[in-house]
Amino acid sequence: MFRNIHRHHQFFCRKEMNEIYLSVFLMNLAESMISIFVPIYLYYLHYSVAQILFFFFLSSFWSVVLALPAAKMVAKFGAKHSILFSTPFLIIYYLGLHLLEATPWLFYLLPLLLTLRTLFYNFGFDLNFVDHLDRRRVGKLLSGLATVAIIGAIFSPLAAGLIIAFSGFVAVFLIGSLLLIISVIPLLITKDIHPRINFTAGNIINRFWQKKNASLILSFTGYAIESSIGRNVWPVFLIIIFGAAQQVGYVAAISALATVVVIRLTGKLADKFSPQKLLRLGTLFYFFGWLGTLFADASVKVFFIDSYKNVSERFLILPWASLFYKMFQRKKYFELLVFRDMVFNASRLIVMPLIMLIFIIDFYPFTLSFIIASLFTLLYPLINRAPIEEAEM
Repeated sequence: MFRNIHRHHQFFCRKEMNEIYLSVFLMNLAESMISIFVPIYLYYLHYSVAQILFFFFLSSFWSVVLALPAAKMVAKFGAKHSILFSTPFLIIYYLGLHLLEATPWLFYLLPLLLTLRTLFYNFGFDLNFVDHLDRRRVGKLLSGLATVAIIGAIFSPLAAGLIIAFSGFVAVFLIGSLLLIISVIPLLITKDIHPRINFTAGNIINRFWQKKNASLILSFTGYAIESSIGRNVWPVFLIIIFGAAQQVGYVAAISALATVVVIRLTGKLADKFSPQKLLRLGTLFYFFGWLGTLFADASVKVFFIDSYKNVSERFLILPWASLFYKMFQRKKYFELLVFRDMVFNASRLIVMPLIMLIFIIDFYPFTLSFIIASLFTLLYPLINRAPIEEAEM
């Protein structure tokens, strides 16, 4: 009897994971088609890099303000409903980007829409993922998610670059919006069932002041700052070097293809060997990847450096994420998810003004930004020092 119950539970979890995989694949088809080109699009509209960073700074501001109310809504209405609820915000955001040139005041509204989508989607997705997670196979499951995401990322930037070249950004926004709508369909196959979640805002806020969480906060901060530079500054640098969105799409697609093998290998290694050691090794590789960008002064160099950087990033992110998901206590895992998101965005509010100032002063701004990204990369391994009580299963 108990064996049958266990088998039923395993089947249900596999079915849920397959739904998640399919949804992530479709969602990444859409987001990979658009996300790398948003900073480029803003740059095409003659916004400076400092203004582009301020655009995403506003999104981080709203994320800090709205994280707790959004978390309460996700806890009340469920993971899948939250993901479904998040999708219209992103579609309106993309359509708003199309109207931005004619309606400049949307520059201050669109970050709020992006925030609402990100909060509801991220909290909902992570909640759904953790609810059906086999903690003995975290590395393999994460590598599976990353693989389907990267497969989408292989074709989307290439297609987007071609579409932009022949039909403009509007067509990309419309196609991406359609794919986003389709991406939520797999999550509706099974019911939205999850354990009752009880958490208090006070418990989450108190985590910021607890000394035992200092290394965790620093590790989250490393990801937040490094990834912000990677997502918002690096694409602008690419368009300056290559000169056309179509070529940026080629580079992104080939880099994504190169990472697939590394993802599968790293996921298996993270379960069989110490993820702490893999994380330290991946950090070293990725650190030198960012340093390599300092020598990226021609298109051929940029191509190889970007490919190496993306491959080494996967070697770092998978063991880092594996360690994060393994540290959950069943009772407190949603608190930790919300805390992580608040650290991400609070740290961006503190550090990103410095990056903006560097671009305003205009003294080797890309060089200094990439050096800062490389230094914050070194904070990733501090997740190894997570407090013992969080690591208990």
